[in-house]
Amino acid sequence: MEKLSSESIESALSNLDGWFLNEGQLCVLYQLNSFMDAISFANLVSDKSEHLNHHPKIIIDFNKIEFNLITHDIGGLSKLDIQLAKFINETYNELFISEH
Repeated sequence: MEKLSSESIESALSNLDGWFLNEGQLCVLYQLNSFMDAISFANLVSDKSEHLNHHPKIIIDFNKIEFNLITHDIGGLSKLDIQLAKFINETYNELFISEH
């Protein structure tokens, strides 16, 4: 597995609402309606993470949840980070963003 180029990372970020780079990690912070929403969301992401064998750092503070992604083996971001970020982004939009 190889590190993504800066151009690839910037391109991916342009399609990931709310995501940003922080100290070489792909990060996002969501504020949800409740603690249970945050826990349920974390569980969905953990299931996908197990399937990918790629595990994010997840921080829960009551109704806030933060995800930090990096591929430690290569010391940077890989396609797995982008794949997981897209899953997190799509899941958040599907479950918590109302189209009304």
